[in-house]
Amino acid sequence: MSTPSLRTLLVATIGGFAHLGVVEFLFRLLGHVPDSLWPLASVENAAFVFAFGFLVVLLTVHTRLLSPVVGLPALLAWATYRDVASPTPVWSELGGHLVVDGPVSLARYVWTWEVWLATFVVLAAVEYGLRHHYGVGDERLRNLPPLPSSRREVALVAGAAGGTFGVAVVAWMAGIGVNPAGILPLLAVTTGLAAAVPVGAAVARGLVAPTACFLALVVPVLLGQTFAGSEGGPVFLLFLGPIAVGFAIVGLLENVIRSRLSGRFGGFSEGPG
Repeated sequence: MSTPSLRTLLVATIGGFAHLGVVEFLFRLLGHVPDSLWPLASVENAAFVFAFGFLVVLLTVHTRLLSPVVGLPALLAWATYRDVASPTPVWSELGGHLVVDGPVSLARYVWTWEVWLATFVVLAAVEYGLRHHYGVGDERLRNLPPLPSSRREVALVAGAAGGTFGVAVVAWMAGIGVNPAGILPLLAVTTGLAAAVPVGAAVARGLVAPTACFLALVVPVLLGQTFAGSEGGPVFLLFLGPIAVGFAIVGLLENVIRSRLSGRFGGFSEGPG
């Protein structure tokens, strides 16, 4: 994969600043959090919001993969809708810390950016595999290697995407103080496996069922955890290990069914690769 051009970096930089500007505008418009928590109120928050937009635009412009640049505004719109549709939260101070009673989805959008960036990386890897296998605009893709031709190469791609996801989710969990802390490495493994299986299935065989399961089972729980702080997050992440095995079984079943249908109806094309 080649390094991004200056033009690509410039477009990504503009995208990062545009994202920062839009998020800051929404914070000011809704007024659901104290101004000390607005993105531009601290260098750290501003850097996170800028980096989120910059990296998403960079990935899309450099590779022409659409999942990240579609997912980002969709996620931001969803967070904004939740805040608009909810009662204004009540803030108070307890022990020198701000405490909120009510949803603050836009703020959580900023605080959990690494989780969603990693999710978009997983979806981009799946898109890479599916577009190559089914020939859906694959000629428009740029700066990407050909589909892996061996199990080792597939494992490397799946491991890279899954590992990114696992590390991001666990980094967020560590930041909110999950106990016991010793469980975090195991959470990284189970979470990474749940993302690696759909990527490997899509890249190796163009299978879609594992990704559908990931979107149906994992993403909604992440939304609940990152935006609503619902209970059971660490426990669910532990169960992602067995769930990843389930994803693999579903993928094998899809592969068997497709093979039988291919034999019965004289074969069908999966596209290039």
